[in-house]
Amino acid sequence: MSTRPKQAPRMARPAARYWAGKAPKNIVGADSDTEDEEEQPQTEEEGDVNIGGEQEIIQDRDEDEDEDMPMKKQGLKSKSMNIALRDVDISTDGKVIVAGRRESGKTVLEEDEESEDESEEDIESKVKQEESEEDSSEYESDSEEEQKPKLQFRPVFVAKRNRETIAEREQMAEDTEEALKRKEMELEERRKQSHDLVAESIRRELAEKEKEEQVPDVDDTDGLDPAGEFEAWRLRELARIKKEKEEEIRREQEREEIERRRAMPEEQRLKEDLERAQKLRDEKPKGQQKFLQKYWHKGAFHQDTEILKRHDFTEATESTMDVSLLPKVMQVKNFGKRSRTKYTHLLDQDTTIATGGFGGTAPVKAGGKSTEAGGCFLCGGPHMKKVLIHWNSMPRAVKVAVVGTGLAGLSAAYLLSGSSTEVDFEVHSSTLGMDSSSITLPIPGKEQKWRIDVPMRSFQSGYYDTLISLYKHLGISFRKTDFSYSFSRLIPETVYASRKITTDVIYNGNSGIAGMSIPSSMGLNEKVLSSIHAAASGAYAYGIFTLMCFKLLILYIRVLFLSIPIFRPQGVEEMTFRTWSASTTPRGFIAQCTMLDLAWVEFTQDLLVPLFSAVCTAPESNVYDHPVEEFLDYIWLTLGYHHYVALNGVQEVVSKLIAGVQHVHLSSPISSIQMNPDDPTTSSIHVSTGSRVQIHTGFHHIIFATQAVRAVPLLESFVSSLPPHAKAKRRAVEEQIACLRQFTYCSTLVINHTDSSLMPDNIEDKRDLNLISLDRDAPSIVTDVQKVNSSETEVEDSWSLRCLPPSYTMATHVLTPPEGYPAHLPTIYQTTNPIIEPRESRILSVATLERAVLTVQSKRALKCLNVRYSRKWWHAASRGKSGLGPLQGARRGNELKQTPGIWICGSFAYSGIPLLEGCVVSAKNVVEQGIWKSEGVRGHIPW
Repeated sequence: MSTRPKQAPRMARPAARYWAGKAPKNIVGADSDTEDEEEQPQTEEEGDVNIGGEQEIIQDRDEDEDEDMPMKKQGLKSKSMNIALRDVDISTDGKVIVAGRRESGKTVLEEDEESEDESEEDIESKVKQEESEEDSSEYESDSEEEQKPKLQFRPVFVAKRNRETIAEREQMAEDTEEALKRKEMELEERRKQSHDLVAESIRRELAEKEKEEQVPDVDDTDGLDPAGEFEAWRLRELARIKKEKEEEIRREQEREEIERRRAMPEEQRLKEDLERAQKLRDEKPKGQQKFLQKYWHKGAFHQDTEILKRHDFTEATESTMDVSLLPKVMQVKNFGKRSRTKYTHLLDQDTTIATGGFGGTAPVKAGGKSTEAGGCFLCGGPHMKKVLIHWNSMPRAVKVAVVGTGLAGLSAAYLLSGSSTEVDFEVHSSTLGMDSSSITLPIPGKEQKWRIDVPMRSFQSGYYDTLISLYKHLGISFRKTDFSYSFSRLIPETVYASRKITTDVIYNGNSGIAGMSIPSSMGLNEKVLSSIHAAASGAYAYGIFTLMCFKLLILYIRVLFLSIPIFRPQGVEEMTFRTWSASTTPRGFIAQCTMLDLAWVEFTQDLLVPLFSAVCTAPESNVYDHPVEEFLDYIWLTLGYHHYVALNGVQEVVSKLIAGVQHVHLSSPISSIQMNPDDPTTSSIHVSTGSRVQIHTGFHHIIFATQAVRAVPLLESFVSSLPPHAKAKRRAVEEQIACLRQFTYCSTLVINHTDSSLMPDNIEDKRDLNLISLDRDAPSIVTDVQKVNSSETEVEDSWSLRCLPPSYTMATHVLTPPEGYPAHLPTIYQTTNPIIEPRESRILSVATLERAVLTVQSKRALKCLNVRYSRKWWHAASRGKSGLGPLQGARRGNELKQTPGIWICGSFAYSGIPLLEGCVVSAKNVVEQGIWKSEGVRGHIPW
């Protein structure tokens, strides 16, 4: 049986009327003698009401019974109070006013009950007003009227559908025009969908019915085209047989592979599995992370998604902020944050400064020694080995500019970078000069790449002693390559015959120890040897080859004898090769009888001229006008020595030489060099970058390590900037300009290609270096070309594109591919000064260079830049000690000591053939005997 829920507590009834001589309910009378309150039980009479606000909540079972049911009487504790009823009034709107103030504290329920029982309240208020008027002056109260307590009401939940306001709002929204229009559109869309469904159903039923009615007819067209049907059947049968055969071969190979692996030892099987797994891993593309690059882990799930396969998680994210103007340590991502990229390497920090480095002031320890992997703690030099460069500190901060980034400029900057010298590199191109023309070829299936030096940077011990010492000091690895040579003649194409490249001499290198080979022009081939006259023809050919070898041996010994320094003729210092070859021709009776005089002329023309034309990369006319002393030095010093090339190319050499240089300005073509008007001891360099000019100033020394023809206009701009009173400085620089104008340069063309037509016709005649020159008895190539072209200018233009005039010797080097290079790819050749234009589709790169060529006139001018002394009688001309010439520095006289030093170095500023050796020696002299000496630095370079 369910009980009836409780009702909310009702309002307290108004207080009953006070009767004289009778205390109100729950009020204890006050004792006149004491203030203590006592509890005395009072009996309630009919009509009494609790004053303290405490009321009983009675659960009624019936509303009618509740009104008549007597309340349970219980004694309540209450405080004694004195009550005085003052003037009570009721306003026209039904508000109660007590003592001139409006009564407050009514609840909402009171107001509702008042509105419901308005008539009853009016009657009660009138009665109360009459009673209050009669008794207002009789009683007084000790406290103010207490406010009625607020009652709490039970919350009642009303469902949304039963709420009148929400229902009315929804009904109004549905009655708007927009809602009605939307309903109509929805109905129209529903009707359209229904129509489409019905139409699709009807269409499907019709299609099924039509398909059932389409019964294929019996094919009765056999025999209409027997040949075509037989051919179709034959093709089907062949395809089936081929498929079955391939399947059978596959099963057989699989069976053989299974049997092979079963018979294989466990160790070998495991090794093969590991190799196959490694091969599969290598075939997958891998990214290359940079130094301290943030790593993004890609996880293990959802890796088959196509978008993830296309993304390279190892690539570096791009930075959106330009940090080029910030210090190097701040050029990192998120600098100052926890997620910043770390800066922990010291590649760009000078950790070798003797004063502690990094701004420290640590003293130099006496007796300090170099370490194998670090810098020198004694002198501060960036040494990688125990070979030290000893110097004391410069008395002042010196700033040096290096113009040109060939080996001469790199060597000078490397020597200066270890001391307290600020070095600036001014580079015209976007890459450093020594490696600017080199190319890189990818190797299929390999991560490594093939770096090809342009031009070929080979060197031979005996002649390149200083260069080899520098390479060993830097830790450069190089390998031995004893080149073999083939000397061939080019017979150009004529109306009656095609072009031919015939080999006359094959030299296997290694200073003659490897001997010589028989060229194909001798007629010793398999067809001749297998013919009827094999014995006679073979004996004849071998006899001719033996006589040729004997003749060449005698001539070679004669050249070696004439190249010995003490047996050289008088005046050889200014003798040209043309004069020397003519003066050394044997003219005796025996020579004429044995035709040794003619053999000597042929030897110089067919072997020595092409050889030195390839060494100097100069045409035949320049070789004949070249001073012969340098050629004799080259022959004498290279006797019995090996050829070498840098194992990792010159790129490694450049990176190690440039590591300690503070400032490298790439793509900075110099427009002029001027003296600083505010400080006459320094000069400034003006660099043109687009539409604006940048000025680098404060240089105490300028090293010109570039071609002489490029240094002349820069020196002329420096002379024009000198003040009128600087006559001595102007005269010194003008003498340098006049000296540099005596040097001659010629263009050199280097092409990397895969065209084998520039090689000898017979594959057996091909060697490492193939020297091809124009046949002297053949018609000129120019004449043949002129038959096609209309003028000589067009002929010269055609040479400038992909080939040079036939006066050059074409040297084609067969490049040795690195390990792992696929054998099926074509052989790569490097041709220097081609006189035959290679096919355009086979060309990989084309580089045009300028090369200094020594003449008698330039050799005289060289004495102003480089002086030889302390030469022994057995020494070659280039092996004696050398020093700087009088024009170096442009500082002759005490009045020029405080002017900017101008120094010149390069391959041409050296007593020898302009090669790599001259670059290192001249740079070493400029630094050691020029800048260090002028700045009071006592230094020594042991290499």
